Amino acid sequence: MSRNYLVHRHPGKSFLFRSTIPKDLQDKFGQKQFQLSLRCGLLKQSRSLAQHLYNLTQQLYQSLRQNSGPSGLNINQIKLILRTELDRLKQLVPITTLTQAANPELNKPPIINDPAEITLSELSDRFIKSRQDRGFAAKTIADYLDSNNLLIEVFGDIKIDDLTHQHGRDYIEILKGLPPNRRKHYPNKSIKQLLRMKNLKILSYRTITKHVERVSAWFNWAIKQGYVQQNVFRGKLEPPRVIEEHEKHFTQNELDLILGDCLAAEANRKGRLERYWVPMIAAYSGARLNEICQLDVEDIRQQNGTWVMDIQPNAKDKNVKNRAGNRLVPLHSKLIRSGLLDYVQQVKDSQQKKLFPNLKQGFRTNYGDTLSKWFARYLVKLGIKKKGKNFHSFRHTVINQLLTSQVYEPFIKELVGHSNGSITVDVYGGKKPLDVLLTECVEKL
Repeated sequence: MSRNYLVHRHPGKSFLFRSTIPKDLQDKFGQKQFQLSLRCGLLKQSRSLAQHLYNLTQQLYQSLRQNSGPSGLNINQIKLILRTELDRLKQLVPITTLTQAANPELNKPPIINDPAEITLSELSDRFIKSRQDRGFAAKTIADYLDSNNLLIEVFGDIKIDDLTHQHGRDYIEILKGLPPNRRKHYPNKSIKQLLRMKNLKILSYRTITKHVERVSAWFNWAIKQGYVQQNVFRGKLEPPRVIEEHEKHFTQNELDLILGDCLAAEANRKGRLERYWVPMIAAYSGARLNEICQLDVEDIRQQNGTWVMDIQPNAKDKNVKNRAGNRLVPLHSKLIRSGLLDYVQQVKDSQQKKLFPNLKQGFRTNYGDTLSKWFARYLVKLGIKKKGKNFHSFRHTVINQLLTSQVYEPFIKELVGHSNGSITVDVYGGKKPLDVLLTECVEKL
């Protein structure tokens, strides 16, 4: 092909977009290039799509150089961003007009200052840019893009000034008629066609809630920025008449059973020591599953005389949910007495980089995915698996225990990586000394 970012391997098949990673970033990503299907077999259209994705990847690479993009961005996350953008292009822009994308100058959106003239797609672009500037994780940004693009697909790229409360009501009703994984199972069906189909499995209430919450967050931001006067999507999704409450934290009896002799037996089976240490660390820290599973050996260290777990997105294979997730977590004395430091030394002596070398990061998975599946089977084996009880229940349990013990709430939020939501506390309060966080919070577990 005349452009090295456009690849066509087999006649009749889709073209591929190929991105050659700049030499100064190749060490960060651990590879020289990657490819992505354009899901298009026409040369002219594929050339325009590839040019647009090329411009977008160059912007992402430049933001990484300037440390202005998501710090934990990896190849899989870049691909997710590109796929989302590809879907948006195919939904919103007639393919024949995509030739404008070949010229970066023509591709720049016009600067529109009159809110009445801003379209949904333009507002979405500005909102996503604000999330990127604030350092939101790539997956969170991709989730926002998915919900934003769904809204645009439902109503078209209308002007935001044309939105009414009827749009909010209609949006909820349309979501209630859509199936899950519709692009996978019904790739050639439009939303109107899907809504006319009978006996479809429809989106769960939880999934609908997530879409509505993201769109509502988008328009709450737009209100603060002065683009709109009201959020027409707020309050439109009513809860079911009967909500079944599920206890998400483990009871003390359940916790004793989970961390008992059976756990050690599971860990010793085939040398899967991570099955012992990951649940133990979660139970005495409240850390998220992937925060623990992605740790390097060097992340367990002493800081000012206190043993800590250093949770930071300081490598390409690590990420945290938000900025508050970057933290030092003091190790509970129970973990030290149980031999965690001996395990760390053992892994270090074996010349391994990762603290749990058996866990692997997949193409679309995190380090903790296989352990999460094992833990679900483990709960079934113990007879305590029920709705709401899973690995994340450790986090609920820790927070519940500390609140019950009347631990100072900003300490709890600092431990588990939650923002206090207060400028006074977040900006002026600063991080608490590790020995204080250890004695006044962690050791209360």
